[in-house]
Amino acid sequence: MKRLISMMVSVLLLALLVLPASAAETPEYCVFDMEGLLIEEEYWALEDYAQEISKQRQCAVYFITVDDFRNYGDGDIFNVARQIFLASNFGMGENRDGVMLLLSMADRDYSLIVHGFGETALTDYGREYICEHFLDDFADDDWFHGAFDYLAYTDELLAQAREGKIYDRGSWITGGVLWVWSLILGVVISLIVCTIQRGMMRKKVREQTSALDYVHGDVRITRRRDVYSHTTEVRRKIEKNDSGSSGSHSHSSDGFSGTSGKF
Repeated sequence: MKRLISMMVSVLLLALLVLPASAAETPEYCVFDMEGLLIEEEYWALEDYAQEISKQRQCAVYFITVDDFRNYGDGDIFNVARQIFLASNFGMGENRDGVMLLLSMADRDYSLIVHGFGETALTDYGREYICEHFLDDFADDDWFHGAFDYLAYTDELLAQAREGKIYDRGSWITGGVLWVWSLILGVVISLIVCTIQRGMMRKKVREQTSALDYVHGDVRITRRRDVYSHTTEVRRKIEKNDSGSSGSHSHSSDGFSGTSGKF
């Protein structure tokens, strides 16, 4: 059955590559598993989900797996993904709004590209946010959950963008409102810091170097000796990240942006 699905989507994608351009409002197919990584139930679950997102957000969302991206175009995987998007007439509306994730299995490369409203909604930071959620699954060869996470978090950012909120630098950017609050917060923090420093300058505390200096009252000690006891050292283990690479960002003159790397 996996072989049948793989053959079917291969024929569909090849047909799209040779058909004349026609700006369809909704994509006929969104998932092209040419490597047969998904079983039938997984394929149709992702296809239905991608179709639903595309219709609700008015931005086509695609997921494609291939053997080797070099067989489909020239250049690096970002440029090949662009060529597939353009030649297949992907995207919705006049601006061809779309998001596409391409997996190339030969060297485990990926490219997440955006165009039109997809580029508006998924900034460099937004694409990094999405990649962080699917790379660990793909690193474990969990294709279904990786693709599902890609669709789910893409849907999240598209929905927020339709409401005027763009994910950027780890925050929801909502025009000038956030900038104003950030300025106010910065001023308040600065005032607090200055007040604390001023108080410390007025009241200096002499550093005590001997334990006896901290003893007050009528206390008589006939023998005194400062003895070094121990030093406490706290170490934190830094976990190694083997879940893939968030990769590099690319931008083209024809309105595409993308994030590419390894999984």
